[in-house]
Parts: sequence; structure tokens; C-alpha cells
Amino acid sequence: MMSKKIENILRFGMKMEKNAQDFYSFYANSLQDEGLKKLFEEFVKIEQEHYKYLENILKSLGSQEPPISISWVVDDQNKMVDPHILVDNSKILEADFSDLTILRLAYLIESDFAAFYKHAAEKVEDGNVKGLLLHLAKWEEEHEKYFKERYHSLMKKEWEEIDLF
Repeated sequence: MMSKKIENILRFGMKMEKNAQDFYSFYANSLQDEGLKKLFEEFVKIEQEHYKYLENILKSLGSQEPPISISWVVDDQNKMVDPHILVDNSKILEADFSDLTILRLAYLIESDFAAFYKHAAEKVEDGNVKGLLLHLAKWEEEHEKYFKERYHSLMKKEWEEIDLF
């Protein structure tokens, strides 16, 4: 039977992946750039796969409880703000976000994931679980790098438009 700590780490990871999936799904429709829109749609699938991956590990390690499924987008008519992602009473869903802002949020989400998995890896004794968490951290670092490069590239482009270069 797995330790409660490992189970909690995996469940928290699942919750983060689900929240990210909802973020990418929601904001894909707000992006002006078609390429970014397609990228976010791809990330919806990637986060789904990460969720399933963690869910399968949880099952294989013997958890009897159904996995946590928390969504901050309840359905298309009823958008909910999850306080784990957004500040309470935030007007964030009403704001007309630029692609730059949305990209920055994506970059920060992936950065938080990488930090979480690396920190969790330091806190577990089991070598297999430690390896798994470091593997997940590496995945997320790749995503972080991917979004960071696009964010900086778009920011530079916007700065050029206002003649800062």
C-alpha cells in the first residue's frame, strides 16, 4: 500500500493537471493568433494525458478512492472561478486579455508544475516515485521553456511595435 504522502502528491498533481486543462480549454477561444489557439488546443490534450498518467499510477499503487476531479470551468454557460487558480473576486474572466498575458499565464502554470514535482521528489523516500516525479518535472520544464520562449518572442514583437528597439 502506498504512503499517504505519495497519494496526496499524486492527487494534487492530478488536480493541477485538470486545472491547467481547463485553463487551456477556456483561453484557447480568447487568443487572436491562430497558431497559439492550436497550441492551446494541443495542451488541453497534453494535460488530459498527464492527468490520466497520474490516475493510472495512483490506481497501480493501490488507491481505492476515485480520483479527484475538480474543474473551474463547470460548463460553457456557467464559468466558475477556482480560488486555487485565481484570486477571489477577480474580474479575470471578464478581462479582455491579450495573447501576451495569456501566454505569460501558461508559462507560469508550467513553471509552477515543474517546481511542484521537483519539490515533491525531494520529499519522498521511494526511489521509483522519486524518479517518476523527476520525470514529470522534466516534462513540465520543457513546457515551461516552450511557453517562455513564445512569451518573450511576442513581448519583443509588441515592444518593437511601440519602437522600444
